[in-house]
Amino acid sequence: SDMRFLHSTLATALSILAFANVMETLASPPVGGVCNPNAPPGNLEKRQQEALADFARLFLAQKNVQAAFDKYIPGQYIQHSPAVAQSGRQVALDFLIPSLADPGFSTSNLKAFAGEGYGILHYKMNLFGGLGATGGISLAVADIFRFQGTCIVEHWDVLQQIQGNEANPIAFF
Repeated sequence: SDMRFLHSTLATALSILAFANVMETLASPPVGGVCNPNAPPGNLEKRQQEALADFARLFLAQKNVQAAFDKYIPGQYIQHSPAVAQSGRQVALDFLIPSLADPGFSTSNLKAFAGEGYGILHYKMNLFGGLGATGGISLAVADIFRFQGTCIVEHWDVLQQIQGNEANPIAFF
């Protein structure tokens, strides 16, 4: 039961990263004015790579959820997680800000990739006594994002628990 709750909580945390319904948000630029949903095509892939790397730095490395959202997520979210029943920027912020501030939450092995309008963050998520976990748990995570211009507008996630006894010595990373 604890494991089911933890998995559901983790799926919710990552899935809330699902991103913006662009049609509702193009009328006003995101706070900070960094992302541009109408970015011109020249050098766009490189700018999306830079945006995803900066998003990852703010969001996971610095745990500054608000700054990451203000720069790269313009509004309502398109979510693809079966564990999340409600979309919305504020729903995401309300959940993610305290979750990432939890002292039991950490990430490592972070890699960011982007191309052809999509990006992937691949990392290890560690929960030790936080977010309802008893003991510790580690997950391999792949967050997949879709861009419009340099704004993140859609999200999918894949989570796999790391047991520590995998047959493959290079499993996950």
